[in-house]
Amino acid sequence: MSAQFDRRKFLTRSLAAGGLALAGSAALTACVSGGSAATGSGDGFGVASQRLAWIKNTQFAGSYFADRNGYYREAGFTGSDLVSGGPTAPPIESDVLTRTFAGVTQVPIVGSAVAKGAPLKIVGAVYQRYAGCIMSMGATPIDSPEDLYGKTIGCASSSEPVWRTYMAALGLDQSRINTVPVQGDPIGMTAGEIDGYLGFINSQVVDLRHKGFDIHARLLADMGFPLVGQTYITTQDNIDNHRDKLKAFLKAEIRGWKDVLADPKLAADITVDEYGRTLDLDRAATLDCCLAGNELIRNGTAGQQIVAISDEDAAANIASIAAGGLKLSVGDLFELGPIREVYAENPDLALS
Repeated sequence: MSAQFDRRKFLTRSLAAGGLALAGSAALTACVSGGSAATGSGDGFGVASQRLAWIKNTQFAGSYFADRNGYYREAGFTGSDLVSGGPTAPPIESDVLTRTFAGVTQVPIVGSAVAKGAPLKIVGAVYQRYAGCIMSMGATPIDSPEDLYGKTIGCASSSEPVWRTYMAALGLDQSRINTVPVQGDPIGMTAGEIDGYLGFINSQVVDLRHKGFDIHARLLADMGFPLVGQTYITTQDNIDNHRDKLKAFLKAEIRGWKDVLADPKLAADITVDEYGRTLDLDRAATLDCCLAGNELIRNGTAGQQIVAISDEDAAANIASIAAGGLKLSVGDLFELGPIREVYAENPDLALS
C-alpha cells in the first residue's frame, strides 16, 4: 500500500509541473482515501465513481440513465458517484489517479498527462466527433483556420491544451492569434470583447442561440482536426487488475447512451429536473443540447457500436496530437480491448 501511495504522490508531483495537480497536499490525501473506498472489495464492484468533465448538463445524460435506470447496479455495482467538473474543479486526470474509478476528458488533455508519465488509458468515447468548435458571431464568421489570424479567441483553461494542440497541428502561426483566458462563458463575444471562442457545439452554441444571438460555429473536426470526443479514461491498474469491473462500467454506460438516443426529451427532462436541478437549466435549450450531442454520437452506420473506437480512428487521433508535439503511439494512449470484449459478449448492445 505504501509503495502505491508513494507512486501516486510522485505522479501527482509530475502532473503538477504540467498544470495538472490538485490544490494541495491535504486535498490529495482526501482524494486518495476516497479512491480506496470507491474500488470496492467484498460487495460486488463497489461504487461506480466517475469524474465528469463539466457541470451536470445533458452532456452526461447517458450516465444519468445508467444511474436512474439501475444499469450500474445490474452490472454489479452498489451504486454510482457522478462527480461534477467545472472551471474551478481539480483536473480530471488527478481525480482518476486518486479518487474515482473513471473519468471523462478529451484526447489532447489525457495525452498530455500520459506524456508526463500518468498511467492512464482511453477506453472508449461517447462522441465520434469531438464537440469542440470555433464560435463566432454570424455577422463576422470564422469559417476556416486562416480566418483566425488577427483575431482574439477566448479559451477556458481546461480547453487550452486542445486549443494549443489544434493550432500546432494545423501549422498555424500562434503569434498571429491572440488567445485570452475566458472561463466557461463566451457571452463577451456577443459584446465584441473577443472575436471568437473555443466552445462546444452541444452547449454554449445552443445556449447563446436560445438567448437570441446569431452564432456561427465550426467543429474543429471539420477544420482539419479529427478527434473523438468525451473519452472515458481509467488507470492502467484498473485495466490490468479490475478488467471485469471496467467492462461492467462500460456496459452500463452504453446502455445509458442508448436510452439517450432513444428518448432525448426524457434525457433533457431528467437533466433539468434531477441531476442538474441546481443549475437552473433552460428546458428547451437543454433538449437542443442533447439533440446536438446525439448527432456527434451517431456515425451513420448500421449496427454501430457506440462508445467503441475503431483502430482507424485511434490512429487518426494519434496523428492529430502528434502534429501538436505529443509523440505517443496508439498503445500508449488507447486500450480498446475491454470495450470490444463487451460487444463480443453482448452483441445486442449495438444499435439496431
